[in-house]
Amino acid sequence: MRSGRLAVVGVDLGTSGVRAIAAAEDGAVLASAARDLAGAVVQDCQGRHEQDPAAWWEATCAVLRELAAALTAAGLSAAEVAGIAVDGTSGTVVFVDDDLRPLRPAIMYNDARAAAEAEMLNACAGDFCARLGYRFAASYALAKILWVQRHEPEIFARTTRVLHQADYVAGRLLEQTPATDYSNALKTGYDLLADAWPGWLAGLGEIAARLPAVVAPADQLGVVSGRAAAACGLGAGTPVIAGATDGTAAVLASGVRRIGDYNTSLGTTLVFKAVSQRLVCHPRGLIYSHKLPGQRWLPGAASNTGGEWVLQHFPGHDVGRLDAAAANCLPVPVPAYPLARRGERFPFLAPDAEGLFPPLELPLETRYAACLQGTACVERLAYDVIDQAAGLSGGEVFATGGGSRSEVWMQLRADVTGRAVHRPACPESAFGSAVLAAAGVCRADLWDTAASMVRLQATFVPDETRAAQYDEVYAGLLRQLRARGWL
Repeated sequence: MRSGRLAVVGVDLGTSGVRAIAAAEDGAVLASAARDLAGAVVQDCQGRHEQDPAAWWEATCAVLRELAAALTAAGLSAAEVAGIAVDGTSGTVVFVDDDLRPLRPAIMYNDARAAAEAEMLNACAGDFCARLGYRFAASYALAKILWVQRHEPEIFARTTRVLHQADYVAGRLLEQTPATDYSNALKTGYDLLADAWPGWLAGLGEIAARLPAVVAPADQLGVVSGRAAAACGLGAGTPVIAGATDGTAAVLASGVRRIGDYNTSLGTTLVFKAVSQRLVCHPRGLIYSHKLPGQRWLPGAASNTGGEWVLQHFPGHDVGRLDAAAANCLPVPVPAYPLARRGERFPFLAPDAEGLFPPLELPLETRYAACLQGTACVERLAYDVIDQAAGLSGGEVFATGGGSRSEVWMQLRADVTGRAVHRPACPESAFGSAVLAAAGVCRADLWDTAASMVRLQATFVPDETRAAQYDEVYAGLLRQLRARGWL
């Protein structure tokens, strides 16, 4: 390139939108673009969430064209982009024919229809689940595939491949059926220890024949086809690199690297991933472990508690103003567990759990502060659970997600958990996919690549003068959780 800098592109496919980032080899963001997927999600009262895969491709093409225009304006040529990688939501599946045409809407990661199928899988794969340390849930891709096989046999019969969300867009770039990566394949039953599809899948009829080949994240899948290049604005022949789930890509964007450290993404939900040298099992199957090249395991889980309560309980309020006011209220001597909807999956499993919110007679700012504090307490409990299962202790936190933008919330999280909390300069999954693209293009060590690209913007150190107060609030919350039988 004329600039003498390697440029790579990462694409993040989310529920509500698509985002792309072009980054240099030193981590500088060269350009970014985003498009909403407004109206693309179909939901019904039975917990079904579906989306048209064509909307993903159309939005991806739009953001890549915008990205190409921004690079051109900056004096760079989109045709000289060295590589592209795509991440997507974990557990979302697409049923396609030989020509990559979707045969039905994609079943999204948060679709709950396959609960019975998940229990069938747990019954027939008990030894596998014990060895890998998790149980299948309705949100898992394999449960959804089994549901389609049982309830939509005509669709299943016409299906050539079942792809994950990131695979579908990668396939459109390649104009051929792609391999998947073992990050996305985890919830489809891939054996991360044996690095193979397990033999017990043969007992599920023709499902195994419809699963894709599997490679490591950052492996090269192929190159952008001429027709795809014309649609998206990239150069024909641009290498397409295997991506990962959006959560795994966020780990790479966070700057986390040392054993025992965490990437925690605070968005609508609260997602945790630690760095370990081994696969981690939890006695109740609450933790599952992703894997990345370099013999790094990512034991983690997701809580239904996150930032959703802000919109649900404080609609129409200026969050920035509430943050500033909350800073003057903390610590709040009122335990809270701000669960926005019924049911919790981590750091404990309680399908009937309901949120514990501060009394309405308290001032608005105090109630908001208590909920901020309660979310941080959930975070602390999650670290305790994962640390105990993984044999880890006291690692630092690298925060991503929308909640990481709040200075007040970041400091509070450090104070409540007693851990240093870092905010990366670009805490986005699309940037993590750019890291994967760079490692794949250069055939370099993934973790060395991440270390050279990720920059930290800010670090929040625990305020030791408040430690005792937060310990008391945390202990009070644990007492309430135990009293309800959730712990």
